[in-house]
Amino acid sequence: MGRTIAKYIGISILVSIGAVLFAEIAGDFFNGMPWGDAAVLGGIIYLCIVMVVCTGVILHHIDKRNKDR
Repeated sequence: MGRTIAKYIGISILVSIGAVLFAEIAGDFFNGMPWGDAAVLGGIIYLCIVMVVCTGVILHHIDKRNKDR
């Protein structure tokens, strides 16, 4: 069980680092906006992507579990 928790903590740290990097890149990409606003927009976009992926993974596992029954 401890190994599973460590795995999920590691994944969450990697996702957090990805959010910071994505927000930094978005701050430079949306150069018509103030940098802080563009970085916040990048963070919001990243969170939307993560939510869609996580929802897809959860639904896939639920669907797989229902087919196994």
